[in-house]
Amino acid sequence: MKDPIVTIIVPAYQRLHYLREAVASALKQTYQDFEIILSDDSASDEIAHYAASLGDARVRYRRNPKNLGIARNNFAAISEARGRYIASLHDDDMWEPEFLAKLVPPLEADSEISVAFCDHHLIDEQGNLLPERTESCSRLFGRDILKPGRHQPFIRPAVVDMTIPMAMAAIFRKSMLENAEIPHRIGGSYDYWLAYLAVKDGQACFYVPQRLTRYRVHENSGSNTRGMRNLHDAIYVRKKILSAPVVAPYRKNLENELGVFYGKMALQFLAHRSFRRGRIFLRRAFSLLNRPKSMAALVANTIRVLYRGTTK
Repeated sequence: MKDPIVTIIVPAYQRLHYLREAVASALKQTYQDFEIILSDDSASDEIAHYAASLGDARVRYRRNPKNLGIARNNFAAISEARGRYIASLHDDDMWEPEFLAKLVPPLEADSEISVAFCDHHLIDEQGNLLPERTESCSRLFGRDILKPGRHQPFIRPAVVDMTIPMAMAAIFRKSMLENAEIPHRIGGSYDYWLAYLAVKDGQACFYVPQRLTRYRVHENSGSNTRGMRNLHDAIYVRKKILSAPVVAPYRKNLENELGVFYGKMALQFLAHRSFRRGRIFLRRAFSLLNRPKSMAALVANTIRVLYRGTTK
């Protein structure tokens, strides 16, 4: 059997009601040369039965013998991918029908392009569009002013501005991961590490300015439920990237961002009345922050957390 062009990785964890919508959006793509690996990190019989009920040979179900977490679940599925391009579709997100049709051709046309990506909508738990938050998100990550088409090099937008939404709105070459280091503490920052891998050697990227993905914002999303662990992982991954010579021109930007994450950790500890550890992370944060706005925000948030604790 001929290998598919694209492997769609759908990392799943229990949320069958959202998963059905995610998979349906993948199966409705106008570009049809793909396989779907539904990678279940909850070992759910219900999800296994759902995958079987689809009756579609392009959908392969796999389950992990133990919970791996979002990053390792993705990489375990990627290791089994037959496609030369990888697209990630989280189990609570959705694609527009033209997602693959718009992003695959640039990769096929130019072997120097490592990743093709687009903009995305934000939606609420019920799937309703959130226009104001969507516009704010596009501005925050610089996609509102990014020119369509090919960009090379792309280090600063990818690593400093975090412009590439690798986890939900991008397709990248599987070959990008050959002999690539995958940090042992990667967790929820796996998409940031993938963006770094996509650009670290000067590769080209391709931007499609359309919003072809719907990213769901809800209380049970991974970014909300893995709070403290995600912060630990974010710090670890960003420290590794900071040590790379290729990012030297942007060191101050990246140090400030690392300081922001140390500050978030400090606030977590202070909120839980762990003052000693909170002070340690605060000192580290202020040693890295180099933007007055970031410093002022951390001071204000620290006062707010401490004041809240004294008024209980």
